[in-house]
Amino acid sequence: MTTEGAHFSFSVRADEPDAVLTVIDDGAALPNEVLERAFELAIARRFTQRMYSSRIPLHAGDGHVAMPQPTYRASPRRRILLVDDNVDAAESLALLLRQMGHDVQIAHDGHAALEAARNDRPQVVLLDIGMPGVDGYNVIERLRKDKRLANVRFIAVTGTSGEEARQRSLEAGCEEHLVKPVDIETLRKLLERL
Repeated sequence: MTTEGAHFSFSVRADEPDAVLTVIDDGAALPNEVLERAFELAIARRFTQRMYSSRIPLHAGDGHVAMPQPTYRASPRRRILLVDDNVDAAESLALLLRQMGHDVQIAHDGHAALEAARNDRPQVVLLDIGMPGVDGYNVIERLRKDKRLANVRFIAVTGTSGEEARQRSLEAGCEEHLVKPVDIETLRKLLERL
């Protein structure tokens, strides 16, 4: 990208266990807000979309410019089963998790989740609670009966908010109750703690 005679570029690559961000800036440095917004726009696009454009302001209000550190540590690599009947939401979140360095498998209903968990033995299951048929609570209950999956950690990822919903998820065996849309930084920190 070129701006007012200055050039910058950035790239991200997986280098286990890190995600390496490279920023080349041979002119006026860019504010953190610009880079953060660029990443937000890039990862918010549908998986099949190849190109987009958006206008991003290049100047911070106070004129102060601070660049981010060039390397960001990724979460420890986890085998994750992501269960959500919303196909777009599941694929978008899976893409973000893979960019963090995780191995991710997707299931779109409770039956597929049970089969995938028994076959692949994930370390973490990110689970939509309100699915038709076999719901998230039923998935947890059935998987808890399988001794091979005794160490699996469950995280509810659901559209249902409120203390009652949160309490029910925790009582069912979830480590945490996250409400959609999930804050990626919150999820990253949670995965680091598990």
